[in-house]
Amino acid sequence: MDAVAGGSLALLRQPVVHYGARLADALPRIVAERGCARVLPVVTGSLRRHPMVEQTIATLGNTALPVFGDLKPHTPFNVVLALAAEIARSTPDLIVVIGGGSALDAAKVGALAANAGATDHDALLALRSVPGAQGEMRPSPVGRAVPIVAVPTTLSAAEFGMIGGATDTTTGIKHIYKSDNLAPDVVVFDPWLTAATPADLWLSTGVRSLDHGIETVLSRDANPFTDALALRGLTLLGEGLRQSHTRPDDVEARHRCQLGVWLAACGIGRVRYGASHGLGHQLGAVAGVPHGLTSCVLLPAVLAYTEPVSAGRQAWIADALGGPGRPAAEVVRDLIAALGLPTRLSDLGVDAETLSRVAESALGNAFVKANLRPVTTVDDAMAILRAAY
Repeated sequence: MDAVAGGSLALLRQPVVHYGARLADALPRIVAERGCARVLPVVTGSLRRHPMVEQTIATLGNTALPVFGDLKPHTPFNVVLALAAEIARSTPDLIVVIGGGSALDAAKVGALAANAGATDHDALLALRSVPGAQGEMRPSPVGRAVPIVAVPTTLSAAEFGMIGGATDTTTGIKHIYKSDNLAPDVVVFDPWLTAATPADLWLSTGVRSLDHGIETVLSRDANPFTDALALRGLTLLGEGLRQSHTRPDDVEARHRCQLGVWLAACGIGRVRYGASHGLGHQLGAVAGVPHGLTSCVLLPAVLAYTEPVSAGRQAWIADALGGPGRPAAEVVRDLIAALGLPTRLSDLGVDAETLSRVAESALGNAFVKANLRPVTTVDDAMAILRAAY
């Protein structure tokens, strides 16, 4: 009998996605359909006074609880615990989170912590997902209970993740939390609202979603279903990001980016990612580099490192991004540069001496452990970081 490549894939719960929708129309309808009486808005600081956001919250009337807005980049433990305490105190029947990846992770992990009754550092740490030897992520001991509506204003794709990250600021390590029900229940893609997102943030988080799609295709768990979605997502993202860069006010381009995020995110929590994500987590936690920018500087270097064991799949990636016949690392680096974004760690002002701390702390990261070409020593990790520098 001829041998064939086999495997398995669990199609886990997916959120309802309202795409090309205006928040002011979609949210009141969602709240009414669900019969909610206590809605907790979690809003990133830059959008607290945005007219579209204020108008939408006002339409909820007495249903809306006071806005929680004490959010910070990289989702530090103290923010998660403060939100968990507010959830426990106000007992909402729906959380609406408006913002980028840090806001979405705070809502997801905060809701999980509230459900577990976690009120301090050690209790929150105990809920993390501990990676196995091959980077497989064992679920957190509890899930979340309160439904979440996510309104993303960046392209981080945290709205689709069955995982969430939170940073222990005492150690500088970003921990992963995972649950089959951690992803939001409903996603609202409002391309008009995203006009308020700074251009560099929009484009760099778009590169973060390119990272999602690429490391889905290069995953140890790659399969035909996620391959098809991720590769189409890469094409939409490549087109949409280029158009967004040259025409920032083009709503159709922003809409195309959001559709690309949706497809490229198909592997979040469902397949194991690689070293671009894993090293990026620690570069963010140790050096404070935003996640979109970590992908800008690390993804090409990880592609080059992994190319010896993934040449065929990297050819698919290059083709999806409009560079057939070229090395995927070059295609991706050229796209990032064309968006006016940094492509080197040195461009970000990261001290070279910081790299060893990143490398050492990253070896325990689930995604680093799962990289298709193994990263098992500090020297392996440093080879990628030096190439990115």
